[in-house]
Amino acid sequence: MAQDKVSIRISKEDMQKFNELASSLSMTKTAIIKKIVNDGFAQTAEITNPTLLTSFEKIEKMLGSIGTNLNQMAKKVNSGEEFTEQDIKTLQQIITKFDALETVVIDKNVKTVIKKRGSK
Repeated sequence: MAQDKVSIRISKEDMQKFNELASSLSMTKTAIIKKIVNDGFAQTAEITNPTLLTSFEKIEKMLGSIGTNLNQMAKKVNSGEEFTEQDIKTLQQIITKFDALETVVIDKNVKTVIKKRGSK
């Protein structure tokens, strides 16, 4: 079990922000400091917008489908089988899915603004 203790000087305003952060994350101040030490300063955005969550689920499903199709074609070609008209049609469908995916991502990026905590 950890026994070392850290002491810092902090303004009342910053301490209040630290307490609010701990409360909003349902974490102890010690847990927050450990997370920063172990994971770095990366920012995490929690997405709660149902429309945006649905879009991400669609994107994930589309990417999975595309990956499956590409893997099947790669396996076929690597085993020495010839590329067929159906394979070409499948590639065209993949391109169409990528175009649709690009449209979804661009549309959501235009409509989504992520602000840093405390920004106006």
